Amino acid sequence: CETVAKHMTKLTQISILLFVLSATLSDCESKKKLTYLETEEKIFYELFPVLIDNIYRDFRLIPPPPPPPEYLAEKGFDTTKDYNQAYKDWEKSEDYVKRQNAWERKRDSIKRDTTLIYVAIPDSINRFEEEDMYELVDHFNKQKLVIDSNDFDLNIGFKIDFKKLKTNHENLRFKPMSEFPKGRDFWRTKYDFNLTASISFSRILFDETKSFGVLNAGFVEGPLNGSGCRIFIKKGENGKWLIDKIEGTWIS
Repeated sequence: CETVAKHMTKLTQISILLFVLSATLSDCESKKKLTYLETEEKIFYELFPVLIDNIYRDFRLIPPPPPPPEYLAEKGFDTTKDYNQAYKDWEKSEDYVKRQNAWERKRDSIKRDTTLIYVAIPDSINRFEEEDMYELVDHFNKQKLVIDSNDFDLNIGFKIDFKKLKTNHENLRFKPMSEFPKGRDFWRTKYDFNLTASISFSRILFDETKSFGVLNAGFVEGPLNGSGCRIFIKKGENGKWLIDKIEGTWIS
């Protein structure tokens, strides 16, 4: 009996030791998963589909601009006194209906088109906007946020895993910027695929609780056709990250 008791004691000690080692390893693994950069990457990929929904636009689907005064004048509408009134009168004409119907047919045809559309994205996300520290606190002022600066390193970033870039657009694809010519040749080069735009992102800045954050994005469709925005994000009640607000920051 004494031998059995000693044997059981050893088994108990071994079990306790294994439990402690397991808990320690689990704790280390948990801490590893919660590093700032890995958390940032995870949230970026989680948010990417909704980011694209809010930032990307197919320029082919943008409605045509109002016709110039000369066009309305040719159709018999007086634009010399009040262009806005002339435009409203033109909207009631058969010419407007014809143009509108033609545009809607074109729009529907584009929506049915299954041709792949490509957008260029930088291979890595390293940039950080220092102004975001103040903007984040100011935007969520009721929460009295404290910026998470202890683990945030301005000198590092992360390489984008293009396999993780999901989108709600069936015919939209993404290519690394490194595959394209640099400088002005980016837009001057003729490609054997449909390149429509380039999109860039800054790193995400969080508060200490990692419940609120901010990042920047840029959307460019040509050498002198682009815009930028600041995107405020927050963690919802179900733990899913959401866009709280998007503010324009620049346009060209």
